[in-house]
Amino acid sequence: MSNHAKRYLVTICQYRSCSRNGAEQVLAAFQQCAPDNVMVSGCECQGQCGSGPTVRIMPENTWYCQVNVEDVEIIMETHLKLDAQPVQRLLNPRIHQTQSAYTHLAAQYEAFKGGS
Repeated sequence: MSNHAKRYLVTICQYRSCSRNGAEQVLAAFQQCAPDNVMVSGCECQGQCGSGPTVRIMPENTWYCQVNVEDVEIIMETHLKLDAQPVQRLLNPRIHQTQSAYTHLAAQYEAFKGGS
């Protein structure tokens, strides 16, 4: 591994809700394919119960939700090996709100204001 390769920490929640949804298998899949610059670890609850399995990638603080074993390869290839581009369809919408979400909220607020 080059000394200049970006290093990542990938944590996969192993608490109750995530475990019921396959977090152990997701953790094993990440561990199996992680290159030298990626440290993979199970962790305690990350506070996103109901969205699990939850995967968090540091140092970008990227949160993925409802990750399954089939998603591990795309996260590894797109986010961790190529150019650190998050996999948009797996981003946790509570944490990574998109511009369209803000536009929708603004429209709701304008409708609310108009009704008062």
